[in-house]
Amino acid sequence: MPNRRELGYVSAGSVPTIVAPSVYKYHVFTSSGSLVVSSGGNVQVCVIGAGGGGGYDRAGGGGAGAIIPFLNQTLTASTFTVTIGAAGAGGTATVGGDGGQSQFVGVTTFTSLGGGGGSGSGARTGRAGGSGSGGSDTGLGGTATNGSSGGNGTASGAAGAGGGGGSTALGANGTSGGGGVGGQGLALTALDPNLTAANFPITLTGITVVSSGGGGGSLSGTNAAGGTGAGQGSGSSAVVGGTATSYGSGGGGGGTTPSFTFSNGGAGFQGAIIVRYVASLVTATGGQETITGLPIS
Repeated sequence: MPNRRELGYVSAGSVPTIVAPSVYKYHVFTSSGSLVVSSGGNVQVCVIGAGGGGGYDRAGGGGAGAIIPFLNQTLTASTFTVTIGAAGAGGTATVGGDGGQSQFVGVTTFTSLGGGGGSGSGARTGRAGGSGSGGSDTGLGGTATNGSSGGNGTASGAAGAGGGGGSTALGANGTSGGGGVGGQGLALTALDPNLTAANFPITLTGITVVSSGGGGGSLSGTNAAGGTGAGQGSGSSAVVGGTATSYGSGGGGGGTTPSFTFSNGGAGFQGAIIVRYVASLVTATGGQETITGLPIS
């Protein structure tokens, strides 16, 4: 049977009182808005930039948005601006759109860059970003600011383009058999063990990994997988590059079929911002999903 200490009893003279255990409160933002703090204190903020779109025709996969893990700042009672980066559009002519940056403006401003948009066919270098996009069929991968670089393309055989860089792994180079695989992202539970769909059924359902790179497209090659949650690259049997399905992930690069039908790239996925704090110490509102009562990690 548990003793009084295990139940949270604290002696107050001769009358014991029960102290409630400390738990986290979370605010998940999937669209721009405000965190309104009515009683200030220490909060922790995680910022995810949006993923880049894949390019058009034998094109690089979109790069992943950058991730700022949970960092501390002390907020006073005030209103703080939250901006969510928009997904990079899939390329319909040459280059996919860059992912938008996500930003939390508090005492300190935290900004995560979006991923680079995938380059189109020809000797085109992938675009730089939080993670770089893949290079075109004959181009070099884009460079990264806070993530991984995209893979290079190759002109031999199927003329595969490079995969987009992910938050934890480089995009793979294209090969004679197809585009390069997109770089892997970061598991949400690595950011915080509480970040599961079971705990956040509105904002995290179907999402286990964020900020993965999209697969590269190719000429008559195999469809290249993106990292978890990113779009696959288009090869001979895919008409359009795959669309990303997780925060900060890149879209797949477009390809070219054996009959030389050129395909568009897939769109990336938007960014997100998560704020957490000890529920008994701060009072705030805002976000698309608010959850209280999860254990402190």
